[in-house]
Amino acid sequence: MTVRTLCLFVWLWLAVIFSGYGQQVSFSQLPASYQLFPRNQNSLATVPISGQVRSLGYSRVSMQVTRNQSPYRYVSQLLTYTADTAPFSLSATISAERAEYGVKVFLYRSGASDSVLVADRQNIVAGDVYLLSGQSNAASYQPTYTYQNEYIRTVGIYTNNTNYDDYNPADTLWGPCGQTGYTSAGVWGTELARQLIETYGIPICVINGSAGGASVEHLNIRNAANPMDLTTNHGKMLYRVTKGGLKGAVKAYFFRQGENETSGNAPAWPTNFEKLYQNVQLDYPEISRFYLFQINLLSGHLEASASMRDYQRRASSIHPLIVSHATVGTIGYDGIHYNVAGYAQTGAQIFKIVARDLYGSTDTAQITSPNVQKVYYRTAARQEIVVQFDEGQKIIWPNDTTVADTYGNPTTHKLTQWLLLDKQPGSVLAGQADGYRVTLSLSGSRTEQKLAYLPPNYPLLDGMGNPLPGYATIFPGPLLKNQRGLGAFSFWDVPINAPMAPLNDFIAQILSTRSVRLTWTDHDSEQSYILERKRPQDASYTRLVQLPAGSTTFVDTNAASAGVYTYRLRAITALAESTADASVTIDCATGSELISVQSGNFSDITTWQCGRVPTVSDRIRIAVGKTVTLTQEASVQSLTLDGTLRFGPGGNLKVVPQ
Repeated sequence: MTVRTLCLFVWLWLAVIFSGYGQQVSFSQLPASYQLFPRNQNSLATVPISGQVRSLGYSRVSMQVTRNQSPYRYVSQLLTYTADTAPFSLSATISAERAEYGVKVFLYRSGASDSVLVADRQNIVAGDVYLLSGQSNAASYQPTYTYQNEYIRTVGIYTNNTNYDDYNPADTLWGPCGQTGYTSAGVWGTELARQLIETYGIPICVINGSAGGASVEHLNIRNAANPMDLTTNHGKMLYRVTKGGLKGAVKAYFFRQGENETSGNAPAWPTNFEKLYQNVQLDYPEISRFYLFQINLLSGHLEASASMRDYQRRASSIHPLIVSHATVGTIGYDGIHYNVAGYAQTGAQIFKIVARDLYGSTDTAQITSPNVQKVYYRTAARQEIVVQFDEGQKIIWPNDTTVADTYGNPTTHKLTQWLLLDKQPGSVLAGQADGYRVTLSLSGSRTEQKLAYLPPNYPLLDGMGNPLPGYATIFPGPLLKNQRGLGAFSFWDVPINAPMAPLNDFIAQILSTRSVRLTWTDHDSEQSYILERKRPQDASYTRLVQLPAGSTTFVDTNAASAGVYTYRLRAITALAESTADASVTIDCATGSELISVQSGNFSDITTWQCGRVPTVSDRIRIAVGKTVTLTQEASVQSLTLDGTLRFGPGGNLKVVPQ
């Protein structure tokens, strides 16, 4: 039995059960079985029931609510007739949780205690609503994907012929997202919902309105006179949202599309996307985020494919509501689509971003695709280029990749092949990653003005459309990724800015075992300074402070471990940077003054500056606001109490001057 047949059978069965009361009660509001009600800021939703009793002889109407089939709420209203009609309006509040609610509506006869069941709705939940649009990689339907979850819901259907067939206005039933194309959320849409449910316990509605192979021109058609026009893709989605009672409650919109244009109208993609984006703004002004995917590399001839992908990258800087995500590097790629594992990987990656943006997740480090921020020649010699990605990214420069080309011959790809100066390969000889910066070594002094990462298409084709020798069928990399495995956005024709003058006289001077003074000569063109630090235990630099233009000194008062401290000063403009490094060695030898850096146990190395426990040869100072607890025998050379020394069981401190 198909899903549509089953839904029709259920509807007919309910119609038979309650047909006897159709002349007695008419409902203007009545929940549907399996309906998801959007939750509010308090993670609650209101389930309303209203209508009219159109037959005399009834005294009241009641609403009985169950939670997981146990009694939960009871609401009753006395009926007041005008002529032979009595209006009623009831509601109950339910929680957004992994629980299913049932609602039954009863009529009570005047002067009698018996009641008549006039409506029965089950499996109702409260939660969040997401919309998915695009072409086949947005649909991401895979018949071998078997995961189901009773708390992932949808309303209406995905029509035949990959959502191109006419939409039947009667298709407004709610149900679980299923294993058929009619009710599927797609693999990555389902995986996103699954992780949201498992992490936050909130049911999720996913409406997937994508259309296989669709151009953005097909998807951006909106009938201004009738936005729910069922002959348009946009209208079908809006109809499902409206009939599901979800208007004004959509949390985010996901758009994954562009493969169609790689062999067609790629130059017009930005303009056509802007029209689609404005349509979404018109009909879903409530959305908190618009998630846009940058597509992977496909075969073809169009250089404009690279410009299109670059626009997908830059859209987040054009529209603050947009968050972009790169798909290059996703596993299971066949040159157009992905296997189940690849789509599931996308769902897991997108979940982390949605969790950060909409659910307050603190897992925020390197969860987004590295995005180029600025590119510039490092020095006046112009033999190196610095590529800076977003701060916090830790970029990995990959090894070479050896694969078989289309004709079975081994071929080795280097990352330097995919770094193009003025659209041409061959000038980048090597590269090195350091945190969020990548430094490229060039073949001599260069004059090129633009840098690109990744070619417009892959594989390259001859005039007959056949892959050239030395190219695999599917793009194999290597790629720039961060430490969490997210591929960097491809970019195209990013300006290479001129180098800044060097920073001079950057000096680090030890003031104490805890303090370091940094001084430098003011740069002549900086807009601000950023000071970074790498402590002995750190693998890379982290930002210490941002300072205004004109600054020439800073004191680091938190040098709390023995060893080499390295500082990097960056003179910043919007186009380029100039950097200088300086280092000092903090001496925490025996006999120095050890200062408590936090409250804690005397014998805990993290309590003390320099990361060691004091000995009889040390002078110790307990800092203001810090409490150190001693629970054993200990000896020190001297003790200065600016904070508190607390003695626990067995605690005894001897001061032995030397």
